[in-house]
Amino acid sequence: MGLCLEVHDLAISKYVAGREKDLEFTAELARHAMTEPSTLRQRLRDTDVSPELRTIVQARIRRDFHSKGR
Repeated sequence: MGLCLEVHDLAISKYVAGREKDLEFTAELARHAMTEPSTLRQRLRDTDVSPELRTIVQARIRRDFHSKGR
């Protein structure tokens, strides 16, 4: 039996890690409409991170969806 992360959960972990390869990955998820910004924002609210990191992740999500108008 295999277990797979739900795509929004995976994306949040990548946004939090913040490595260049992770941010390229999240940008591609957004570009291919594999994630929704509203779901990402909800998952971020449910994630235990510092207020400073939460602000950074929010900006990363906005950046990925800004060019798409989402």
